[in-house]
This record gives sequence, C-alpha cells and structure tokens, in this order.
Amino acid sequence: MRWLLLVLLLFIGGCSIVVTPMPVIFQFDSSCSWEELVPGEVRLQIENDDFVIIGTDATEDEILELKEDECVVRFGRPSQLQSMIGDIQADLDNSSLDNIKRMKKSVRQDVLDRDDLVRELEDLHPNESWPGGVIAAYQLYVTPTAPAVVDLSTESDGISEIYAEGLSWIWVSEQVLNGVDELWLMPQEFLVNTPHYASNPAPGFVVSDCEDQANALVSLLVADGYGAEDVRVVLGLVDFDGYVGGHAWVEVQENGRWFSVEPTMGPYYDEDLGIVVDSFPVEYDYFKYHTYPAEEVWFYYNADYFLDLSDMRGNAPPSWRKSAVSWLEDDLTGFEGRK
Repeated sequence: MRWLLLVLLLFIGGCSIVVTPMPVIFQFDSSCSWEELVPGEVRLQIENDDFVIIGTDATEDEILELKEDECVVRFGRPSQLQSMIGDIQADLDNSSLDNIKRMKKSVRQDVLDRDDLVRELEDLHPNESWPGGVIAAYQLYVTPTAPAVVDLSTESDGISEIYAEGLSWIWVSEQVLNGVDELWLMPQEFLVNTPHYASNPAPGFVVSDCEDQANALVSLLVADGYGAEDVRVVLGLVDFDGYVGGHAWVEVQENGRWFSVEPTMGPYYDEDLGIVVDSFPVEYDYFKYHTYPAEEVWFYYNADYFLDLSDMRGNAPPSWRKSAVSWLEDDLTGFEGRK
C-alpha cells in the first residue's frame, strides 16, 4: 500500500512541474520574419541592417526549438553571454566597415596634429581676448546663441531631427573650401555663408570639414535644450580603415553613459572624381553599439567646459572623465536583471 502511495505522489509531483522561462538573448538574421519567432516580451532590442539582437524570456524547450531555426544566428542564456559578447560586437563592427571606409576619405585632410592645432588656435585667439569663463580657444567655436543656430534649432524637434539636418551638410576639405590647411569657421558663418562661397563645389549647400560640423552640431544640441554637461566636441586621432589622422566628432551623455555621434556621416566631396558622393544615412545613436574608431582623445569642450585629456586640466564636471564606449556589453550583461 505504501509503495502505491509513493508512486501516486511521484506522479502528482511530476504533473505539477512548472516550466519557468529564463532570460535569453537571440541574434536573428534581419532578413527573416524574426518578430514571429520571439517567444516572449521583447525587453531589449538592438538592430542594424544585417541582424537584430533581442532580449526576451523563453523556456528551455522554446530555446532548443529556436536553436534549429535558420533565422537564429546565435543565442545565449545568462551564463553564456560573456562568451558571445565579443562575437556580437565583431558582427556589429564588421557591418559598419562600409561607413568607416567612406569616412577615411576625409581623415587624410581634416584636423591638424595636436601640437600644430594648439599653436594655430592660440595664435589666432590669444587668451587675453577670451570672454569670461572661457579657458581654451576651442570653446569660442561652440555658439548656441548665434542667430542661425537658434533659428535652426527651433525648426528641429530633438536630437534625431537635428542630426538628420546635419546629415545634409557636405564634407569639403579645408584646402578646397578655404585654400589653407586649417581654418575654423564659427557656426554662424558655416551655416549661413558657406552655401554662397565661390569655392563651394556644391553651391547652395552647407559645406565644410569635421570641426565645423562638430562645433555646429553641439551648438544646435545645446540650443535645443541639452545641458552643457551632456554634450561635447571631441578632438583626437581616429583610424578610419587604416587611415589615421586628426578628427573632430561629438559625444552625448544619456543616463550617465557617453556615446559617439559622427557629424560627417553625410555626403562628401571627392576631389579626385570632382563629384559629391551621397551617403547612406544612419541614426544619431549608431555608435551606441558600434565601436567608434577613436585611437586617441586630446580634448573635450563646449562653450561652458573644457578638458585636456593629457593632464586632466580644465573645468569640466567629473562625468567628463568617462569615455564613450560601446554600450553592448553593459546592456547584454545587465539584461538578466531587467524585469
């Protein structure tokens, strides 16, 4: 009798097993109808042209079933995430190679080397001419109160629209536009007058090189309402597919984390071909998850703050000592606790 009771209890216990979903990351081929395959609520989503990364919940049976689906590039349970993060980051970065190769055209002729740039701007703007609060000449070129900046910011709604406007600016080398190796333009000059320069190879369009586009973009973001502590111009070295040189770009801080924003992802003037080459537009947050190819950072600045990374001299807030890196590892490893 006792053994019959034991068998009955085991049978009842086996029938009452609860199948608990667990957090899991799937990497789907974006050409598939991946939305139909996700077994639970989408709690993390990272997309590019080639694939989409989804964080969701799934039972062991659902995971094993999806494992065999040709749309699944890879998947990982929480205990497996560390081993797959590098592979996913590599996939993201490989998918960005075309954009990086396009940008290498400009880095050959963009910003001067660090020491030459320092001398150039200090000669042009002796520090006794700086207004109160400015501690570096670079800051003079971020002008959120300039009329053209204010007007353009009121026509745009948020960073996405401002960045889309920036993608209409055409990169033209300093030598073509100004006939010199280095000449920084104030945002007012850049936005209003460059379309009418006799040297402009694309008449009617706003044109110039990286630092003018970066300074104007930060000016617009501050005019639109970004706090000065949350947006900065960066000067440093980049490696665009083997071409290493001085460059200016932008970084934005959201919820305590920085990411890079590349203002020169729009069209560029190819001097060899004598034509404007169109771009493939990307979203402003493209480099949240793609690795920005910075080799060295020299300075951070905007109209209010400045930081020299060589000796940490400046008046920038403590958050400016943080670098912009891909958010991928943080978001994937932190996914398990997102409920």
